[in-house]
Amino acid sequence: MLDAGAALFADRGYHATTMTAIAERAGAAIGSLYQFFPSKEALAEALFDRFAERAAASFARVEERAPGSSPAELADLMIGHKLGLRSDREAAEAALSSAIAGIVERRKPLRDAVRARIAVLLRSMNPSLTWDEATAASVMIGQILRMVPALAADEEESGLPLVDEARTLLALYIERVVRT
Repeated sequence: MLDAGAALFADRGYHATTMTAIAERAGAAIGSLYQFFPSKEALAEALFDRFAERAAASFARVEERAPGSSPAELADLMIGHKLGLRSDREAAEAALSSAIAGIVERRKPLRDAVRARIAVLLRSMNPSLTWDEATAASVMIGQILRMVPALAADEEESGLPLVDEARTLLALYIERVVRT
């Protein structure tokens, strides 16, 4: 049911998606859907929770592989992390666009936690970085990573190597940050 909701939120948007359509897509009775999710908002919050859990687990894999990585390898890991969450992110963003209070309130702490984790990675690559320098760099890296899903979608239409260009940009930026 979550997968059906995620697909429909991503395809149609939160407001245009009905609980009936979600039940139909899941091949479930509408009563079964309401048994697990008493409202569309509850389903959206569950999707956001799933996205947050998957994102945390995915970034933990980046952190596991990062020690000893070159800036280019770290860029590859981060871009792979971002692309691996693409379908979950699209559903979460559709729910976020509806301004569901429970989701909107949790978005900033999640973003801040990822920025802190990136800052820690950068400081492990260059211990002379101050916390403020690493934090500023993590914000920039986060912004670069934010554009990767849109670039991937544009790449599918245009055939241009846009994700590779973002990977190069990110690797060069990380190189500059950790080598200064």
